[in-house]
Amino acid sequence: MLTGHGNDLYDYNGKIIADFSSNIPYRNASQHIADYLTNYLHLIGNYPDPNARVLTRQIAAHHHLSDKNVLVTNGSAEAFYLLAHLFAGKRSTITFPAFAEYEDACTLYRHELSFLPIVELQPHSHFNSDTVWFAVPNNPDGTIVPLETIETICHKHPQQFFIVDNAYGELCPQCVPIVPLHRQYPNFISVHSLTKTFAIPGLRLGYIIAHESVIERLQPLRTPWTVNAMALEAGSFVMKNHSDLLPDVKMLCAASADFQHQLAQISQLEVIPSPCNYFLVRLTKGTAAELKTHLIEKHGILIRDASNFRGLSSAYFRLSVQEKEKNKQLIKAINVFLSR
Repeated sequence: MLTGHGNDLYDYNGKIIADFSSNIPYRNASQHIADYLTNYLHLIGNYPDPNARVLTRQIAAHHHLSDKNVLVTNGSAEAFYLLAHLFAGKRSTITFPAFAEYEDACTLYRHELSFLPIVELQPHSHFNSDTVWFAVPNNPDGTIVPLETIETICHKHPQQFFIVDNAYGELCPQCVPIVPLHRQYPNFISVHSLTKTFAIPGLRLGYIIAHESVIERLQPLRTPWTVNAMALEAGSFVMKNHSDLLPDVKMLCAASADFQHQLAQISQLEVIPSPCNYFLVRLTKGTAAELKTHLIEKHGILIRDASNFRGLSSAYFRLSVQEKEKNKQLIKAINVFLSR
């Protein structure tokens, strides 16, 4: 497992006053969900349903699918490891830069790996592999593979499985829903994260959507009771109140665009445009590790050093937009670092 993911606040002994390292939306339903769960603390006295039947039915109904097409997981990370286990020993293509858990999971289950830049994933692409892994939108850069491209490659390569991480799909207005593709393509698998959308990373909750034959094969690979009772109750509450609990993503991404524009005015930064609430920045002076250390020690600000993403150099870091005042603090702190 790669260390150095975002939101690793526990490493800094309470120093952090502004966290730009996590892609969790800064205006979210986390507190509302926590308040709801205070009435369900008694659930810790019993085992959770190992098959998450209630939540599975709710998710399936939300997407107008059969519950046989849904598998609830302990966050999207468990989903990736289950899928890597299912295809153990196979050949896999992973796009990059990408969330490291795809590669870590495939490596654990002895996949023969090849890598493809995300920008080179096109309708005419050919793959010398059994599975292809990518995200829509992509983390860390916000690249969105068009729906037409996904549909074309699924159609042209029916013997290969396309595993799409859709964790941030509901947080990006430019991202077209991909779930309808499941009705036509049995080789299409998507992974979803309630953790990200509803800002409950401490609970860990996600799900896989796939053809029922894939879900059937995944079921016996699971460790019993991976999704705890509080997470299941939170998920049920979320699905019952989905639209009310969703963050204002248009506002969120408009704020991100404005923040990106402000940072781009700093001559020693190259901002890689992103339609999402998160984006990459490249330093032309110094390294992301040096900047991260400076920001923590001098300003109590945490960023995501992106140098451990495949394909990115030591100059890259990732940010997720925060409230205006915190954004101003970061811009000022970066200017202090660059003027040394």
